[in-house]
Amino acid sequence: MSLITDDPDRSPRDCATKRHHHHHSGGWRQRRLLIAAASGAASLLALCIILWLTLRPSAPRFTLLAATATSSNASTGGGLVHLDAALMAHNPNARAAALYDSLRARASYAGFQLATAGPLPPFQQAQGDAVLSASLSSAAEASAEEAADGRSPALLRLRIEGRLRWEVAAWVSGERALAAECVAVAAPSQLRAVVVQGTECAVTIE
Repeated sequence: MSLITDDPDRSPRDCATKRHHHHHSGGWRQRRLLIAAASGAASLLALCIILWLTLRPSAPRFTLLAATATSSNASTGGGLVHLDAALMAHNPNARAAALYDSLRARASYAGFQLATAGPLPPFQQAQGDAVLSASLSSAAEASAEEAADGRSPALLRLRIEGRLRWEVAAWVSGERALAAECVAVAAPSQLRAVVVQGTECAVTIE
């Protein structure tokens, strides 16, 4: 036997309709949540891409402004070799400051390796130029053949190595290895006093 009531809200047909409506509204609510989450994720990704493209720092540039290599034996071109160099570091970024640390200069002249200079002091560079200086000497005397033979150009190699970070507002990036390789050629007439001007350096960041 079954109980039949005249209350329309409690009829079996009405209960089935309510269950169907509740199931339909629940599925639509889930779809709306998924759409909202996907839209939020897409907006966040687009914002990150825009910020990255806008604030992505460009690599600094280095230029060898001048370098003078002298020998303690001017008559033969041998003896102790001393190098004084001036470089310019250029930060092209308006919104990112370059943080340099553990910068150290290495150099060779006419194939003769010079002693590594002491580390340069850490410094922060906003957009613009900064001049760096380095002095290096050979650890032992070079013969005239090692310094140069006087008939062919002498090659000067200067390398700056260190660590680089970027600062954008309150955010500071992780450290990356920085290297700037400067190569200049000295004419035979400049064997004992080499002056180089405006040589661009190759920069690598890893």
